[in-house]
Amino acid sequence: MSESGRVSWPAGRPLWTFDWRLADAPDEEGIVISGAAYRGHQVFAKASLPSLRVQYDQDACGPYKDPLNYDNSHPTQRCPGRRVCVYSYAGGGQQALTVESYHTIGAYRLTHRWVFWSNGVVMPRLFSAGLQCPFDHRHHIYWRFDFDIDGPARDLLLEYNSYGADEGWGRGWHPFRQETRRVKNARSRRAWAAVDMDSGRGYYLLPGPNDGTADAFSTGDLWLLRYHAAEDRHGRQGSAAGDGLDAYLNGEDVYGQDLVAWYCGHLFHRVNDAGHDWHAVGPDLVPVGPW
Repeated sequence: MSESGRVSWPAGRPLWTFDWRLADAPDEEGIVISGAAYRGHQVFAKASLPSLRVQYDQDACGPYKDPLNYDNSHPTQRCPGRRVCVYSYAGGGQQALTVESYHTIGAYRLTHRWVFWSNGVVMPRLFSAGLQCPFDHRHHIYWRFDFDIDGPARDLLLEYNSYGADEGWGRGWHPFRQETRRVKNARSRRAWAAVDMDSGRGYYLLPGPNDGTADAFSTGDLWLLRYHAAEDRHGRQGSAAGDGLDAYLNGEDVYGQDLVAWYCGHLFHRVNDAGHDWHAVGPDLVPVGPW
């Protein structure tokens, strides 16, 4: 079973166009966004949430891998007849379109949400509540962004650090030339950007305030890979014990290539809230250049 749809928003003079789909096993990667374009320029070939791993402080519980799929999703009061709810609203002087699904997995309650703003900002989010075991734990949420900005070719990924020199992309910005795994660094205000080398259009990838940092269980915050279709596992990525992403790092050239960025948020839950509080995790994707 699955649900799918096509967005052309707002009607009449669309800013955003894309397809969405929420599928069942074996394709368990939450709501998948395909062929997304902003103001007529391609942003993603595909954006998805292929892996969600849960790490408890006590070995007696977990680890778990909790796939988001059609089967564990539910209609909501906002959209009682559907598993995927598409709606618009206004905030901060901007209009927004939201595509979201609500899931239950064991004792967990999860909302998977994509927000597309009229100014081009994209906010991938996961909201989580519930407590499977009476211990502190962390949800490690892996988004996969197959950026095809103005097409698949001639893209690059840059990293910002406040101490960096100007290498031709602005002070602090360093372009990667090989596949790599990176971790966040709040002291250097570390962030990333995917940019088309010809048009100058791109997207900043800015870590969210609750996204945490890598640890021994989930060792990266960002993986930069050269695109290979076989490395898109449609939700069958890794296991409860490991994300499996380092296996794709083999030193391939990524400068001006077709790129994929995996981003991980690490959401901490304390046992003393008894699972009642909702927590949110996810980066902001902010347009840069002449959109």
